[in-house]
Amino acid sequence: MKQIIYTLIFLFTISTYAQSVNGIPVSELDAKYVRINFTRKILKPFQIKVFLDYGQISRIKDIKKGFVLDDDGEKFTFNGIMGVVNLLVTNGYRIAFIYNEEDDSVNYIMEKVK
Repeated sequence: MKQIIYTLIFLFTISTYAQSVNGIPVSELDAKYVRINFTRKILKPFQIKVFLDYGQISRIKDIKKGFVLDDDGEKFTFNGIMGVVNLLVTNGYRIAFIYNEEDDSVNYIMEKVK
């Protein structure tokens, strides 16, 4: 059982290393607060694409600067919102608060603690 847990932790650590936003590794974001926005895939309701907003967008055409990308530059797909929360917690953030929009979307605000 311990071997399985250690293997999972090792794989999670490796998989979080390559993720970046706007060319900056998630662990090196220079932002006190980050808002998690996400959209679900149509045919895969448990998989989501994530957009992190930390104040880097100045125009609507710059929206691509917020997507979480893998090491190949492709949009990284998470298996649910908790995957994103765990990624940010691993990189020094904690949940500051959660709120709902009028369209029933949920927003997570993460605060840097390190």
